[in-house]
Amino acid sequence: MTEPRRARLERLTERWRSRHEARVAAEGRPPADAEREARADAFFPWRTQSAAEYAATYGAAMVGYTYDAYSYSDPGLEAWLRELGEALRGRGRRC
Repeated sequence: MTEPRRARLERLTERWRSRHEARVAAEGRPPADAEREARADAFFPWRTQSAAEYAATYGAAMVGYTYDAYSYSDPGLEAWLRELGEALRGRGRRC
């Protein structure tokens, strides 16, 4: 991707993130539907790897992370997903 396209993508992504975070702050976290919850449980290694380790390994590729915008029936999964979101944002990548 050429640099002007990358800069535009980053600008648009940042605008989306700002709007998304404002909506979550205003409306709260809705419950994840069964499909999202099952994907989160199966896809993320939340039982075997720390969120910080996962972010360090895969964070650069995680542009539109939204799993922390929902609430989950498993408090351990929810805590891990929120911690991952904080780790991604803390790296300067407001995902």
